[in-house]
Amino acid sequence: MKTLLFLLPILCIQFVQFVQGRQNNCNSELADQIVSFESNNWPGYQVGLYEKRTKVTTLLLSLVWAGRALRPGTLWMTEQCRDQLCFSRYKYDAREMGDYFKEIVDEKNYFYMQRFGGLRVDLVWSHDLDDWKNAKPSKSASFFPGFDVFCDKCDRLKYCTVVTKKNDIDKWNRDKIGKMMATGDGWVRFEEFSQNEKWTITVHDKNKIPDSYLGPNSALSVNISPVLSFIVLYYITQNII
Repeated sequence: MKTLLFLLPILCIQFVQFVQGRQNNCNSELADQIVSFESNNWPGYQVGLYEKRTKVTTLLLSLVWAGRALRPGTLWMTEQCRDQLCFSRYKYDAREMGDYFKEIVDEKNYFYMQRFGGLRVDLVWSHDLDDWKNAKPSKSASFFPGFDVFCDKCDRLKYCTVVTKKNDIDKWNRDKIGKMMATGDGWVRFEEFSQNEKWTITVHDKNKIPDSYLGPNSALSVNISPVLSFIVLYYITQNII
């Protein structure tokens, strides 16, 4: 019995690796695109931003209701980061920038992993990201903006998993898989084991997306807590039933 208990975690890890191994790596197909992530568990809800305002304003990933419409606040730019993908939105709104600030109009907020802090959404200066792209992997690194996307089929993108190898790890240079998942109260996090990690990814025509759709105003125009959104949705559903 003790042997079985010891082997159970190992078997679980191997099973996850086996399932993931059956999916295809779609990084190359998704590079340099504008995409949105829709939860397979909660259709109509997509990955967006929530602005938590305390003494210091913090950006968090959350589920945002989009339905079948194109919602600007749930669009993400992708770019090749080494052999992985980085995901970002513009930090500043170009419509509000004067000529004095035009040099920083293209700077972006990325979601990325920290070695000891886990998931974070914040400004990453373009020159810092370029340095990371061009540098060799280092044992002392603490910043990991790269993610892998695995899907059943790269031409359909219906059952996809967004994966990091650096999920709030506690030892230097150690890989710990984390998959992007939606929580029951509306947040988006990375967990090693989850039943809510499948996403439908939509690639949007860049020629039809204005830059303003990728700016901060479009993402934060509705500053309502995801928890409150789910409470309201549950209340409405119960009253309809």
